[in-house]
Amino acid sequence: MFIKSITVFILFFTTNLFAHNVPGMDVSLEKKENNKIHIKAFFKKSKRPLINNEVRLISKFDNRVLDKGKLGISGLILNIPKESYWVYVLVRDNDLVKDGIAPNEGFLKSIKKEKLAFFYSSLISLVFILFSFLIAYKRTKKFKALS
Repeated sequence: MFIKSITVFILFFTTNLFAHNVPGMDVSLEKKENNKIHIKAFFKKSKRPLINNEVRLISKFDNRVLDKGKLGISGLILNIPKESYWVYVLVRDNDLVKDGIAPNEGFLKSIKKEKLAFFYSSLISLVFILFSFLIAYKRTKKFKALS
């Protein structure tokens, strides 16, 4: 029973890590001259382009839409924003997300990535999960002893 619950937890956790990856689809970002970005979304196996899907450039600071457009057969060309951003491609109820490419001069506003933040939050959540498993194990053991 304990092994099954750990297996289910690991499957759930790894599924959530890849939540913004739609299987079989990918986004490519290419920097063009004059601070432009060429965005293409396509199926991985057939390399067919995704057409008429909405693309949004979302700010990493306040989640506002910096620019948006629709994908054509050859992709979409947009201006590169002056601040850190994500590229969202909306595919049905899912979205493909990639970090945006910096302009030639660099970002005016950028977010520092804390590499240890993910580690600390994962470690704390793992401790809480192990603690909850310990409590559940003790309660089931106590319940079995009473039966």
